[in-house]
Amino acid sequence: MSPYKPTLFDRRGPEAANFLHTLGLGLMVFGVTVGALLSQIGFHWWELPVGAAAGALSGGFGWFLSEAVGGAWKHVTVDGSSTPYVRQFSFEQSLVMQGRVDDALASFEAIITAEPGSVAPRIKAAELYTREKKDHQRAAELFRDVLRSPTITGGENVYVTNRLVDLYIGPLNDPRRALVELRRLIETRPGTDAAEHARRSLADLKARLNVDSGLRDRKEDADTGGETDTNR
Repeated sequence: MSPYKPTLFDRRGPEAANFLHTLGLGLMVFGVTVGALLSQIGFHWWELPVGAAAGALSGGFGWFLSEAVGGAWKHVTVDGSSTPYVRQFSFEQSLVMQGRVDDALASFEAIITAEPGSVAPRIKAAELYTREKKDHQRAAELFRDVLRSPTITGGENVYVTNRLVDLYIGPLNDPRRALVELRRLIETRPGTDAAEHARRSLADLKARLNVDSGLRDRKEDADTGGETDTNR
């Protein structure tokens, strides 16, 4: 499969639609202007730059208008007092629904590269890696990147830590690293319900590890004793 190439919508997001609308308006005005001049006075070389200028002015005005409306919408829905806008990644979701998981992951990776401080695409990509590709190692790497991000929120900290602990206890089979993450959560979220839950999980996990360690020690002692008896 050839590598996925990010589209205009991958790179510009919702602004891509404004760009295409502006381009379409400019081309339409160019065509109408040149056509009107041709029908009235016939062809002259200067009709093309005149049409291009008219198209550029119309397109520029359309772009300005769309940006002004978009800015006002952003101010109300994102910067204002209403519910903040949450990026949905609908393009990547549509790729997954089409069965194009690799393309969706490639798009997420392109966003991650272009936006080093973004948390949301890393979480989305990590969940997709572990759920669809069983690439739990890459998922853990992305979750760790999120935990190092200076823009992470308290809720994201709790969620990502728990998901990372799940991976360490489960498919990655590295419970001692899960202990480290639980301790970190307790230290970074003191006095919260999340910290109390992490403290209980930490105690349970440590008890489980001690039990498993004791069972291994007894098994090794039994194996050693059996070899000794055989040698006798």
